[in-house]
Amino acid sequence: MKKHVIRIYVIFLIIACMIIAGYAIFDIGNEPASMFAEDTQVALSAKSIIKEDDGFAIVTLDTSTIKEAGDCLSFNTVFTDVYVYADNDLIYKRTGSGSLFMKSNGNTWHFVKVSGDSQEIIVKLIHRYNKADLTIPSFFAGDYYNLKASLVKESSPALIISILDIIFGFGMVIYYFSTKRLSVSTTKMLNFGIASMMLGIWSSGETNAIVVLFENRALAGVLAFLILIFIPSPFIIYIHFTLWPEDKYLYRITPVLCLVNFVLVIGLALLGVMDLKESVIITHSVWAIAIIYTAVAVVTTLRKHFRKKYKSSMPDKSKASELSKILFSDTISADADEERISIFVAASMLILIAISVVDIALYWSGTGTHNDLFGRFLLLSYIVIHAYINIRESLKAIENGKMAAYYKKLANTDSMTTLYNRNAFNNDVAQLSINTEYSIISLDLNNLKSVNDNLGHQAGDRYIINAANIINDIFGHEGTCYRIGGDEFSVIIQKPDSGMVTEKLIKKLEKEIEIHNTNNPSEPVYIAYGYHSHTPDSAYDYNETLHIADEKMYENKRLQKSVQ
Repeated sequence: MKKHVIRIYVIFLIIACMIIAGYAIFDIGNEPASMFAEDTQVALSAKSIIKEDDGFAIVTLDTSTIKEAGDCLSFNTVFTDVYVYADNDLIYKRTGSGSLFMKSNGNTWHFVKVSGDSQEIIVKLIHRYNKADLTIPSFFAGDYYNLKASLVKESSPALIISILDIIFGFGMVIYYFSTKRLSVSTTKMLNFGIASMMLGIWSSGETNAIVVLFENRALAGVLAFLILIFIPSPFIIYIHFTLWPEDKYLYRITPVLCLVNFVLVIGLALLGVMDLKESVIITHSVWAIAIIYTAVAVVTTLRKHFRKKYKSSMPDKSKASELSKILFSDTISADADEERISIFVAASMLILIAISVVDIALYWSGTGTHNDLFGRFLLLSYIVIHAYINIRESLKAIENGKMAAYYKKLANTDSMTTLYNRNAFNNDVAQLSINTEYSIISLDLNNLKSVNDNLGHQAGDRYIINAANIINDIFGHEGTCYRIGGDEFSVIIQKPDSGMVTEKLIKKLEKEIEIHNTNNPSEPVYIAYGYHSHTPDSAYDYNETLHIADEKMYENKRLQKSVQ
């Protein structure tokens, strides 16, 4: 019942996220509110464009339209130094910081206040890196606040999806650490959560909303390139454990290359040879290797599946029915369920490969994916589904762990007294080291056979239970109590000065037996005991310690019978 409730809860959570994403993407229910009666943004046409082959361009704009729209000029550049002149006066300048790690400003939106009686605006563009990559941006005019608000609003769906990536990734990390003590969460869950968070952070940084709101573009660029360096490592580890656990060596290549890549690009930057943008080709090469590994893992998984399912050239009806169960049924065996998940994960990896390849291709083409909704939605779907799969596996492991713990307890517990049984005693006593201090107490019930013969087995059972309760009350706080036979009990106490502790407890045992017999004269309890302590200086092991304790117990048993 609990399992089905959790499944329904997770499904509803996914639906809730889809509703949020739907509102964000399609702008459902949004009533426009603005300080202005209408959007002030106006697209501008250049009066003239002069573009040189050496990555230098001059764009001339008329000021009249700019002033009518709201006195603000806006445009977007990537890795470009910008100078803006009103007639011949420099009114705006934004160039790269020239730092070792990021010489340029990266992806930047410019907002230039235009005032006075100037007749024309001249925008001078100089690309920081490859001169051939210089593109003439689109220019817009309007009110400063309206222009910024429009950019943030237009890119907010993409930003929300990226934030959801971060939330799901962070949730996976928290879930891993919260269930780690139960030994059910594997490191693949942790790696998947970390990779999802990094992807979400990187993806959100590419949206116009963050570009506009986060003005330190050099820092944003450094953060983006560093995240790109480390993303492949946790993803490949996740793919290895999920799809290709048989691989013992190849999956290690990508994490090692990520570390080498980091050291290399940082070293090149510190030496002034290349900044992070210039050395991104190295990072993308590591990505290419990771993509190849992912593709090989997918192919290996699918081949293994189809070889298993289609050993004959003409699959019979039963095989087709079995395949249908694997793909669609919820009442299948654990092995078939694991296989179904592996097939689905392998197929979904193709989405990840496609997104990665397209993103790298668009980067080198200069197009970029600043506000791409489709790719981000596919990525979010991938993360949500894999989060569900991992949590589902974890919950199943928790359930199996509880069952294993139950059966272990059942195998090591005496059902009548709830003390540990002989199996547990044999295991625990064998673990006693000759270098530790411990005491073994042997106990035996007197007259149990007589009680069974004269008063019946129910009275005999009460005798055993009463004796077990007394033993556990006296010794349970200091050691471990066992019922090792019908009328035989034992206690192991492991602690410094165990001999002194045991001696005090024996006196308490005698007093407790006396109190019980006074209060229950019709069901008296007689317990014979003997104990022996072992120290690191002892010349014998646990077998001899146990033997001596037994001999002392038999001696005490004879003594008690002689006075009864």
